[in-house]
Amino acid sequence: RRRKEDIMASPQEIAAAVAVGGFGLLFISHYRAKKAEKTLCDGAYEVEEGHITFLQEMVQKYKIPSMDKAVRALIQYSREANKQDLFVKKRCNTCGGKKNKKILAIKIYGAQKEFLQEMQEQHKVKTLDKTLRCILEFAQRDGDRDEMFKVIRCKTCA
Repeated sequence: RRRKEDIMASPQEIAAAVAVGGFGLLFISHYRAKKAEKTLCDGAYEVEEGHITFLQEMVQKYKIPSMDKAVRALIQYSREANKQDLFVKKRCNTCGGKKNKKILAIKIYGAQKEFLQEMQEQHKVKTLDKTLRCILEFAQRDGDRDEMFKVIRCKTCA
């Protein structure tokens, strides 16, 4: 026959089990967050028709597999190069003219979408679409295209 003391866990054993369980939950939470960063998210963004043409030209010139990949490269460049100033300088390619916006359906990584959202909030950009247009406008007008499209970057680096 078992004694009650043999079946019951000590307070130290209970604390250890809770700590291990808490660590497990923390690990799972961290793992899920990291996985979300590396998961492609579908998105539809309103951009200028000229931006789409620009992306098509870059895909062809730099032998990039898709427009999705070209956009991801630009967002990653903006993140890594700390190009926050590109959200400050006005680069409107249609000021005083007719705007011709189209929907660009692309897949970007969760961390890249978070970056766009952070830049939108930080720089008080009206929409997420406009935030992406700022990056595209910078790339089209002022950016070093070889630096943006030739350099291979880790797609999910923080």
